[in-house]
Amino acid sequence: MNIRCTPSRLHGEIDLKANDISNLFLLCAGTLSKEGVTLKNIGTDGFADKILNLIDCMGAIVSVSENSVTVSKNRLFGMPVNVNGSEPEFFICCALAAVCEKGFMQITGLHTISRETVEKTVKTLTEMRVACSFDDEDELIIWGGNEITGGTADADNNVYLALLLTVLSCEAAMPADIRNTGDLTGEFPHFISNFNSINGKIEIIK
Repeated sequence: MNIRCTPSRLHGEIDLKANDISNLFLLCAGTLSKEGVTLKNIGTDGFADKILNLIDCMGAIVSVSENSVTVSKNRLFGMPVNVNGSEPEFFICCALAAVCEKGFMQITGLHTISRETVEKTVKTLTEMRVACSFDDEDELIIWGGNEITGGTADADNNVYLALLLTVLSCEAAMPADIRNTGDLTGEFPHFISNFNSINGKIEIIK
């Protein structure tokens, strides 16, 4: 599947239809929004709490109530993080690092993520003018303060890379055509509608 993402600032409130990892990418995009993104009825678990703590530590404004989470923009700074071989966490960290305002993120714990996946991610980020360096099997550095381009990006049939690119598209200078998203609508059937319902602009293209 191929999608086109037109740059936009996500903001607003949404009652989630399902709790899945794609919701955390919506919160990553919320770090770019002064108005903020609120997800109601979001499930709480250790992984979601870890990502929210990371977003908070990086400097975004995070507010958690009994059944909702709000993330909004403040100055976002890079920081070191160990992803412990978790592929979803790796892509979430890459998304946050690419859009942070200052500093850099040193991502370690990549030993159980395939080198091919990391190298493909680095290549795709570089093509969108995100400054990064990967010369070690267990460490990736991504610098903040990027002027992200749009254009065409290939997700290589990795749904997490496609989700990362939707976050970057919010900051891009022009629309981003994301090719080969994998089974995005199969794995995360509500992501596009959720994204669009809070001022996002994703459309499926040929």
